[in-house]
Amino acid sequence: MVNKLTKKEITLFTISAILTIDGIAAAAAIGVQSLTWWVLSFICFAIPYALISAKLGTQFPSKGGIVHWVKLALGDKWAARTSWLYWINVALWMPAAFIMLAGFSAELFWPGMPLYWQIIIALIATWISVAVCIISPDSGKWVPIIGAWCKMLVVLLLGIGGVMMAFEQGVANTINISNLTPSWDAGLQFFPVIIFSLMGFDLICCSGDEMENPKRDLPISLLVAGVIITALYLFAVLGILVAIPVEDIGLVTGLLQTFERMLAPLPFGDILLYMVGFMAIFSFIANIVTWGMGANRAASEAAHDNELPAVFAIDHKKYGTPVGASLLTGVVSTTAILLYGTMASSAEGLFWALFSFANLIFLLPYLALFPTYMILQKSAGKKALSKQLLLVVPAMAFLVQAIVFFIFPPGGFNINDFLVTSLGLATVLLIGEYVIHQPLRKTLTEQVSVS
Repeated sequence: MVNKLTKKEITLFTISAILTIDGIAAAAAIGVQSLTWWVLSFICFAIPYALISAKLGTQFPSKGGIVHWVKLALGDKWAARTSWLYWINVALWMPAAFIMLAGFSAELFWPGMPLYWQIIIALIATWISVAVCIISPDSGKWVPIIGAWCKMLVVLLLGIGGVMMAFEQGVANTINISNLTPSWDAGLQFFPVIIFSLMGFDLICCSGDEMENPKRDLPISLLVAGVIITALYLFAVLGILVAIPVEDIGLVTGLLQTFERMLAPLPFGDILLYMVGFMAIFSFIANIVTWGMGANRAASEAAHDNELPAVFAIDHKKYGTPVGASLLTGVVSTTAILLYGTMASSAEGLFWALFSFANLIFLLPYLALFPTYMILQKSAGKKALSKQLLLVVPAMAFLVQAIVFFIFPPGGFNINDFLVTSLGLATVLLIGEYVIHQPLRKTLTEQVSVS
């Protein structure tokens, strides 16, 4: 018998899904004003997004999550588009996260590691994650749960270490009203990372059938997770900003830079650094596994509903886990790592190229979430829909702003970056349209399975 997810496990799963350490350095690179942007994004985006996810997750529980909700509100075609984007973004984000893992590992164990070795490490991590997504849910669920604890410890240590350094050595970046005031400058090219770092409240809704009592547990779990996540993000970014000058923050090595400076004066500093490093490395894998579980389940359900190719519907006969979708994720990730690896001159360049493009794709399906919420509330006979707009409008505005900044980053326009991003985006969208507009296949009458 498969154990049901408890309230504590739902909270930890959500923390593991949302709390990411791969974007913290990029968010800190905005500068001191990033602290203000975090608070504004939490109030205007994260709170409405979490409340909407909890509402839809309890009203319309389904393994499909956001895909199921869009289907109810906008029909099969839009559900298929959402499912495609929801799945492909994880497959494209996976290589970015694991390139950062490889760069982090290189800085920790082998400074100067050649890029090709970092690519090999990223490929190994990719297929470990795929394997975890396929094994028994009872076994696989411990990866995101342990990952949540690791990430919380890493983030807490990051904040504590930075503050300690500030007291001992002085603050690396002046924090005052002027610097905290949001401004329209080049640093805002990293603003979308903040929105990306707050995404994932809907993910646990893909596991509604695995919860003890979703109607009771889901809202409070998302609320508790949201408060913990935002507090940890603020603390971690503050730790980096008080420890390292903004101009010296590396997108790949920013975390390790802070820990190296923090732990160097301490007894057994090297050992402590390795311990923190191992927790960070496990966190990278846990984050991808968490998202992979949700996105691959949603893709599997879409395939069973005849909205995606039948290969996505191949599930494990014993565990019911999405084998086909998981293996395809690994194939796409491997291809992206190898393709981008031939074009990038450094791990940092490779990371940001993959990270920014994957996150652009990542945000697109959520453009349908907020209209879906309004449509479903209206169809359910809910009154005072104007009050619902107080949730939808600010969240939608912040989401659109993040998408625009990925394509047209503030502080300068690079035609080459724009063309590469546009070409990649067009390719992903066209492939998706080709897939969902294929002649309807015969509806699956029984689960495609592998032993």
